[in-house]
Amino acid sequence: MLFREHQLRLTSARKQVFHTLQHADKPLSIRQIITSCPAADRTSVYRTLELFLSLGIVLGIPTGWKTRYELAEPFRPHHHHLQCARCGEVIAIELPELEDQIRDFAQQHHYTLSSHHIELHGVCARCASLSTQ
Repeated sequence: MLFREHQLRLTSARKQVFHTLQHADKPLSIRQIITSCPAADRTSVYRTLELFLSLGIVLGIPTGWKTRYELAEPFRPHHHHLQCARCGEVIAIELPELEDQIRDFAQQHHYTLSSHHIELHGVCARCASLSTQ
């Protein structure tokens, strides 16, 4: 439906990239997506990600100098991220009570929220233990 609206074809590469992201349990790097889509060439994967970003199908999550990708709403439930500044591990934060607090805060200040996203950065326990050795 979204593709028809924008007069775009649902190509094999687009299907593969979507399927890869749909079955991922965490945001993926371009390299991981390319590896998971062996029938699509590298250029098609890059172009597909650009298109998906522009259409709001995927989100790009900056991790250091790189970006990781995951499906956006409504293809995946709303959530935020906790990410390690050293190894790049990304953990989804799904806390309904946080969403309630954000909504309440906006209402207290007479805002109607259109969207929000929270990124928490720190160092995971594994990386912290490596730096103390």
